[in-house]
Amino acid sequence: MTRGPHHTAARQAAEGFTAAVCRAEGGCGAADGRVLEALRGATRRMPFGLLVATGCLGQHLHCPHHEGNQVPRAGHRVVVQPCTRDRTPLGPALAFGPLTDPEQAAALATWLAEGLHQGRRPPRRLLAVRPSRHSGQ
Repeated sequence: MTRGPHHTAARQAAEGFTAAVCRAEGGCGAADGRVLEALRGATRRMPFGLLVATGCLGQHLHCPHHEGNQVPRAGHRVVVQPCTRDRTPLGPALAFGPLTDPEQAAALATWLAEGLHQGRRPPRRLLAVRPSRHSGQ
């Protein structure tokens, strides 16, 4: 039985990633700068890592600053897309955060630099979870 190209790509190990970090003014961007520094370090260690600063990711992640919520200081939200060296996406993008302290960012950075290309799962405690539409009703 011949397998299609999608089977090959799904089994291919991630050699890099694109990480989008929210830098919204007064929102995620107000979080501790040491968190971003840990992510920058992981990106420098990965030959095919790319760190992108972006605006609000509130349409994609639950964010206490999105749509008028008033939380004084949030952590960074990060979306990571594992990819091949030619930047072909591998599997779904993963959402992390809020990352509020350097230890959390260091754990994510370690996974990006070491665990991602080895096929290990990311630290569960760092994954972002979007609240159910039924919560609070």
